[in-house]
Amino acid sequence: MSSAPDEPHQLDPSPDTGGRWATADSVVGRGSLLVIGPVVVALLWAFGALPAWGAAALGGFLCVVAVVFLVRLRGARTGDGAEGARVVVVGGGYAGLVAARALQARLPGGTRGGRHLGAGEAGSGIAGITVIDPQAHMTYQPFLPEAAAGAIEPRHLTVPLRRVLRRCDVITGSVAAVDDSSRRVVVSLPDGGTRELTYDVLVVSPGTAPRRLPIPGLDDRALPFRSVTDALALREHVLSRLDAAASTTDLAERRRLLTFTVIGGGFAGLEVLGELEDMTRRAARHQPAYIGEEVRWVVLEAAGRIMPEVSPALAARVHAQLLRRGIEVRVGAKISSVEGGQVVLAGGTTFATDTIVVAAGSVPNPLLERTDLPLDARGRVRCATTLQVRDRAHVFTAGDCAAVPDVTVRTTRTGEPATTAPTAQHAVRQARLLARNVDAFLSGRLLRGYRHKNAGAVAGLGRRRGAAQIGPLRMTGWPAFVLHRAYHLWAMPTADRTVRIALDWLVSGLLGRDLVAVGRRDAAPVPDADAPPTVAPRVEEDATGETGELPVLPVTGGTPTWGADPTATGSRPVVRPVPAEPLGSPTDSQGIPALQMAAMQSGDVPAVQEPHPSLPFAEQRTVEGNPADRYPLPTFREPTPSLSFGEPPSEKPPGDPSPSGSFREPHPSFPTAARDEPAAGPRAPYPSTSRPRHSLSADHSRRN
Repeated sequence: MSSAPDEPHQLDPSPDTGGRWATADSVVGRGSLLVIGPVVVALLWAFGALPAWGAAALGGFLCVVAVVFLVRLRGARTGDGAEGARVVVVGGGYAGLVAARALQARLPGGTRGGRHLGAGEAGSGIAGITVIDPQAHMTYQPFLPEAAAGAIEPRHLTVPLRRVLRRCDVITGSVAAVDDSSRRVVVSLPDGGTRELTYDVLVVSPGTAPRRLPIPGLDDRALPFRSVTDALALREHVLSRLDAAASTTDLAERRRLLTFTVIGGGFAGLEVLGELEDMTRRAARHQPAYIGEEVRWVVLEAAGRIMPEVSPALAARVHAQLLRRGIEVRVGAKISSVEGGQVVLAGGTTFATDTIVVAAGSVPNPLLERTDLPLDARGRVRCATTLQVRDRAHVFTAGDCAAVPDVTVRTTRTGEPATTAPTAQHAVRQARLLARNVDAFLSGRLLRGYRHKNAGAVAGLGRRRGAAQIGPLRMTGWPAFVLHRAYHLWAMPTADRTVRIALDWLVSGLLGRDLVAVGRRDAAPVPDADAPPTVAPRVEEDATGETGELPVLPVTGGTPTWGADPTATGSRPVVRPVPAEPLGSPTDSQGIPALQMAAMQSGDVPAVQEPHPSLPFAEQRTVEGNPADRYPLPTFREPTPSLSFGEPPSEKPPGDPSPSGSFREPHPSFPTAARDEPAAGPRAPYPSTSRPRHSLSADHSRRN
C-alpha cells in the first residue's frame, strides 16, 4: 500500500486507539495508582485508621484492578493493529537508533517517554519498522578516545540494535541501492545474497565515512579510528611501541618508535591526542627512565588554528596548554608525503614516525551516491527544516548526512542557507523531531521545523583536562572535563550502558587504567631456519625408515643428545633403552651400574651420541651392528680413581688427558685426620652414603 508523495492524507491509518490503556499517560497514571494504592492502604491499617477487614477488602479490590489492567495492556501490545505504513530506516547509528526508538514507541501498544523518545500524541499510521545497518550495534563515538586509553570498557560503548529495537525488524546488511521512484531498497546480506524491500516512508540516516586525504603513503601507514575495533587496535599499537622502544639499542629506531603523529586539530583529533598522550605518559612510568623523556606527540593541522568549533580565544588557551604538556602543535602544516614512515611537510620539515592517526573530519556516506535523492555540493541530502527531502515528502533524513538548514544563522555569501554542524547534539535533536514529523505526516497533522538553540561544545583532552564553551562561558581544566563527561553520559542511549560507563570511570579512577598490550602486534620475528639450532631436531623417522615418535628413555637408560651439530644431516638414531638396574647393584667409581657399563663397552647401546667439546676423548670409534653406525661414538676410558682426602695430587706428565681427582680440597664436614694408606678400591665422595651419588649423565649435564 503506497500513495503519492504529495498526498499524505490518502494513507489509510488504523482506527483511533486513543481510548486504549496502552498510551503513555494511561500507562504511567494507572501504573502509579497501582503502586501507590497498596502503600496507602497499608499505612492506613498500620496507624489504625482502617480496620483489618477494610484493608483486606480494599487490597483485594486493588489486586483485581491490577489484573484487569495487565490483561488489557497485554492485549493492546499483542493485538493485531490495522493496516498502516511500512517505514524503512537506513542506518542504525546515533540518529537512526534514536529515530527508530521513537517510531517504535508510536506503534500500537507502545509506550513513550524519556529523552530519546520525544513528546507529542501518538498516531496510529505505522504498521511496521525495518532498520538496516551493516553492524548489529550502534557505537557512541564521542567515548571512543576514552576506550582507546583504557578508561572505559570498549563493549560498553555499543548498544545492541536488536535488544533496544525489539519491535522493529533489524536487518544486518549494506544498502546496495535505493530506487525511490518505485520505493524499493536493495540490501546486500552477509551471506552474499540480496533482499529487496518496499516502503511507504523512508528514513535516510547512514551517517558519515572517514575522509581520505590525497597524501602519498597515507593509506598504507595511517591507522583508522572509527569503530571499537579501531580503538582497540590503536591502543595495542601505541603500548607495543613503548615495549619495542625499551628493548632496542638503536637510538634512531627508538626515536622513530616513540614518535606519534595525529593528523587533524579538530575536536576528534585533539580528544584522541589528549587521551593517548596521557596514557603513554602513565605507561612510560613502568619503562626505563629514558622512555618517558623521549616520547614525542605531534599534531598537524592544515588550518590556521586548532579547534574551529569554538571561539579563537578558547582555542588559543587550549593551544598553550598542549604546548605546556610537551605536545608539538603545528598549524598551517600541509603534508606532502608519509611514505616509509617519513612525514614530509610542505616547508621541508621531515621527521620519522611509526604511528599516524588520521582524524581530519568525515564525508557523507558513499551510499548516498547510489540513490536518486537530491544531494548538495558536499554530497549530503538536501532537505527542508521539517527534515523532509526536497521533492520527496515521504522521505525524511537526519544526522551527519543531512544538509539541514540552520535558521539561527544568517545566509552565506553564496546565497545558500547555512546548515547544521555534524555533531551528536544535532543528531539526537533531529532524530526526535523526525519521529514526531513522520507520525504527523501519516496522521495528516502539521509538521514542525527544526530550530535549535546552541547548547555549547565540550571536549575531553585527557584525564582531568578538557575544554568547554557554553554561551559566554569558556573554561578549561577539570571543570570542563566534568561537563564533558556529564553531557555525554546523559546523551548515552539506554540506562544499562549509562550505569556501566559510570562504573568504569569509578574503577579506573580508584585502581588506575589497565596499561597492558595483549595483542601480538609487530612481535619479535621467528629465528631464521638456516641458523644453527640450539636444540636437537625432533625425530620423525627412525633408522629403518619407519615414522613414529622416539621411545621414552628410562632414568638409567641411554643419555639423550645435549646439543645438535650444525654440520650433521639426516635423522638422529634411535636409542634403545636399557632396563633399569635394581637398587644396590654393583657400580664403578663414577656411579654407573655394572650391567650398563658392560652394555656400553660391548657397543650395544651408545651412552653419548655426540661428544661435548670439553671432554678429553682421544679416540673415537663407531658401533658395529648399530643402525646408527654413521655416528662416531667416544671410546670409553676407565676413569682414574679418586684421590684420597688429605693427600696431595701426584704429578702427571704434561698432556695426560686423564681426569684429576674428584675433590681438590676435602669437604669441611669430612674428618681432616690424615690416613697412612688410601682405602682399597674406588670410594664414593661421602663415606656416609652407601649409594653412589653421581652418574655419567649427571656429570655431562653439569659440564654442558
